[in-house]
Amino acid sequence: MKNKIDLIGLKGIPIIQPGDNISQLILEALKSNNLALEDGDIIVIAQTIISKSNGRIRDLKSIAPSRKAIEIYKTITPIAKSIGIPVKSPELIQAILEESNEILKKEHVLITETRHGFVCANAGIDQSNVEGEYNITLLPKNPDSDANEIRKTLKKYTRKNIAIIISDSFGRPFRVGAVGVALGISGINAVLDKRGSKDLFGYELQSTIVAQVDNLASAAQLVMGEADEGLPVVIIRGYKFDFQENTSIKPILREKNSDLFRRSLSETLSEILKNRRSYKLKFDSREVDLKIIENCIELAGWAPSAHNGQFWRYIILEKGKVRNDLIVNMNSKLCQDLEKDGKTDTFIQKKIDKTRENFLESPILVLLCLDTTELEMYSDSERSSNEYILGIQSISASAIYFLLTLNSENLAACWYCAPLFSKDIVRETLKLPSSFEPMAFFTVGYPIKKIKAPARKKLNDIIYRLNNLR
Repeated sequence: MKNKIDLIGLKGIPIIQPGDNISQLILEALKSNNLALEDGDIIVIAQTIISKSNGRIRDLKSIAPSRKAIEIYKTITPIAKSIGIPVKSPELIQAILEESNEILKKEHVLITETRHGFVCANAGIDQSNVEGEYNITLLPKNPDSDANEIRKTLKKYTRKNIAIIISDSFGRPFRVGAVGVALGISGINAVLDKRGSKDLFGYELQSTIVAQVDNLASAAQLVMGEADEGLPVVIIRGYKFDFQENTSIKPILREKNSDLFRRSLSETLSEILKNRRSYKLKFDSREVDLKIIENCIELAGWAPSAHNGQFWRYIILEKGKVRNDLIVNMNSKLCQDLEKDGKTDTFIQKKIDKTRENFLESPILVLLCLDTTELEMYSDSERSSNEYILGIQSISASAIYFLLTLNSENLAACWYCAPLFSKDIVRETLKLPSSFEPMAFFTVGYPIKKIKAPARKKLNDIIYRLNNLR
């Protein structure tokens, strides 16, 4: 078994012009470098020279930006300026839109799905290594076809079974820096499926699939370079692979339904809404960072509210004497209320123990109050009562935002209305302003178990349809 792979940069490839024959230029460069192809060689070719030879060059001055391009320009320009990177012109953004199936992210960079199905920055459009101040190169329309044509031509003249990889450099999620990736291939499979093979200890591999053409493209990138190295063609010699006549880059592209990094906002929101549960079990012993809670409260402040009053006031109660005193006092009131209701001592004790456990053992306890200071005052009791209800509705909206935001941080929580039944006690124990109306507790922490989703009513059970009246 050969344990060495050679990377050979092919010198002498000239500046490519539209219509140039890449296969012929490679043959001439092989001759001038005194090299001959061998069976099993892999030739990695930079996408830029393929695009140039195909005439995939555009002049930005000839592009008329659409309204959408201008809107995106206005959105991303402040972000780009704030981090000190070049601003994309509306013309460049328009070109990106025309080369994309979908815009996935709009930040300082545009993450798109190209017409080929690649997910990358700016639809793979490049302004480097192309002549002309306003010229850009677009990705080849069909990189697999280009690779296949070059392979067949080189085989015709050399009689060698080789593989072709057309490569580019892409950034990656969660890592800095670009790496080589394959855009089009011929003669080699995109992935190497190792499932079913044994590891060093005899265990069967269950999920290992190697992106072999991307690994090879990255290896070639080290020789090819990104700047003025001038080596757009690299020969890889010594890598063992199964030669295949009919191959495509498509098997390396992840299906949308299994791609966690490109989920749409609607899919993410739907998942958050459906996965949130009222968590009444014991929490994990991990501490909860107060900064996370404060961030969640800040986001909860974006909830809709009557008159934009933002009447909510959040109080974070960490473990300690204050929380303990509050729960003891509230339980005393609960005991009195249950005795009035005629409940048995056993029932009352069980209820109080459960309340004490939930509220005292929760890593974080949050009290939500309605601040009545900014509610409108009316001359009649009916409108004043309705105004109070508006405040409660506003508080409820913020509470929902808070719960959903906690869930997005992988925190579990439960909404309890206990403070409603002992408002004076809560105010007095915590020395709150008289305008604060205690509304709810939220127990917050990291979950130990997953809560099973309760049954939901059917749509027809919750929509009341009015008959058409004439």
